[in-house]
Amino acid sequence: MTISPDDAIRALEPWIRRHELPCWHPVVRDGDASATNSKFGGMPWLAAGEKWPACQRCQRPLELFVQLDLADLPPEVNGRFGSGLLQLFYCSWSGGECDGDCGWEPFANQCSLVRIANPQGPSAVAQASGRFPPKSIVSWERSTDRPDPMEHERLGIVVDYHFQAVPYKPTEMACPELGLAFVGMEYVDRLCEVVHSQPGDKLGGWPRWVQGIEYPSCPRCGQTMSFVFQMDSEDHVPFMFGDCGIGHITQCPTHRDVVAFGWACS
Repeated sequence: MTISPDDAIRALEPWIRRHELPCWHPVVRDGDASATNSKFGGMPWLAAGEKWPACQRCQRPLELFVQLDLADLPPEVNGRFGSGLLQLFYCSWSGGECDGDCGWEPFANQCSLVRIANPQGPSAVAQASGRFPPKSIVSWERSTDRPDPMEHERLGIVVDYHFQAVPYKPTEMACPELGLAFVGMEYVDRLCEVVHSQPGDKLGGWPRWVQGIEYPSCPRCGQTMSFVFQMDSEDHVPFMFGDCGIGHITQCPTHRDVVAFGWACS
């Protein structure tokens, strides 16, 4: 008996629910509250005597994209990422060597700086001013996130497109853990419509991938790094990563001081 794609989604509900994760979208207010508050743009905390971070390719100041006070996150994640200030600086200049497209690979540190700073004492006097208007993060809106379609296969959804089949054979989709199997591309399309990660700037949840799954490995221990924060093009920061790209900050689950930033575009 053939069932509709919507009935298939209802049958897959246990698999869907098992892979849901909470995520939090930032609620912002224009302006900058302090050197250590969570924010987009504005003035970061810098150690006394520290120079404003600069791009190693074009030598111009990096822009503060986001700073998160890890002690002031939603209660469900407080402590998960350690302590201190998670900071992402990135080269946003057009023209010359960079043209706003450099540093897309994790650990490609020439054109970006992502780190966890541990503020002690007063912040350095700013030696360069950010070009992005500051937006303070004043709260977080919780919602439920679902895995990006690119994650479905590794999470247990098996799809066989039968590209080489002669004569033609229709696409098959199965969920072995639930003993379910469906024949037809419409089931794959409907699953991707219903089960996908949220766009926009967000904390936690599932990454929204553009070209493929790109979790980096920790250079210190080799572990797959965990997703922390998503930066979407032109959400809270007036910058586009390539052609409507999306960037992700990741962290080693063991070595919390090891963080990385990478992005991809269509």
